[in-house]
Amino acid sequence: MSNKSKKISSYLSAAAAILGANTAQAQLLYTDIDDTTIVDGIFELDLDGDTVVDFTIEHVLNGGQLGNVTSVLLRSGDSIQGNLALGAAKNSFNYVDNAIPGTVLNANSGFSGINSTLKLGYMAFLVDGVAYPNSNWAGPVTDGYLGLRILKNDSACYGWLRLDVADSAKSVTIKDWSFNPDKDTSFTVAYELLDVMDQVLKNMVLTNDGRSISLKTDQPIGLTAFDMQGRELYKAAAHSLHHLNTLGWTPGIHVLRLEGDQWFHNLKVLIP
Repeated sequence: MSNKSKKISSYLSAAAAILGANTAQAQLLYTDIDDTTIVDGIFELDLDGDTVVDFTIEHVLNGGQLGNVTSVLLRSGDSIQGNLALGAAKNSFNYVDNAIPGTVLNANSGFSGINSTLKLGYMAFLVDGVAYPNSNWAGPVTDGYLGLRILKNDSACYGWLRLDVADSAKSVTIKDWSFNPDKDTSFTVAYELLDVMDQVLKNMVLTNDGRSISLKTDQPIGLTAFDMQGRELYKAAAHSLHHLNTLGWTPGIHVLRLEGDQWFHNLKVLIP
């Protein structure tokens, strides 16, 4: 595993400690990481924050025997059965869709983007720079979405992941993802970004002077602060202005969890 993958795994483990206890509330688990670019490597996605890899996104640059193949592949986790992606089977291959924001994910959706037996879905496949006709991610793609399904105790749960793909699929950049832990319940691709980010958090103002943090929003939201060991440092009910005294907090990355009735939004802040 690369150093980047180790850092991502460490972050996700901490996020799982923070978010795991709230799964039963059936609130959406939204995870925002620093934009992470993959070139000729893999990204391991823990969609539901339980520290188990649910999917891997593999980028291959100038691969193949002749060094003329570039591809982006989506696989379900090695130990996972039933994890699938929105897409279609064509010409004996499975192609992953670039889902339109607002697409509803449920039992009636076409989760054929990953072959359930081979556990492989083609996002992009280019030979000598020419993409196969069913490649939906040959690039450039900005703010594309994967529609995802995982099984939890034999019940379907849905989520999405947002990413960019460079021209000719020369790199992949992971941005954020979300998961609905409510079993067998429909979920909308980019739900938070369509509703929460545009409406509730559109004019959010966050200030951090090293001694205190202030968070101002148009609408009242709840706020909880954690260190990266998952220890709760601050918790307050819904207000439009939160002011946190951070003197005495351990230097390093901390997580602010903004809370609505049906969503979470996690922000990382640095305490110097």
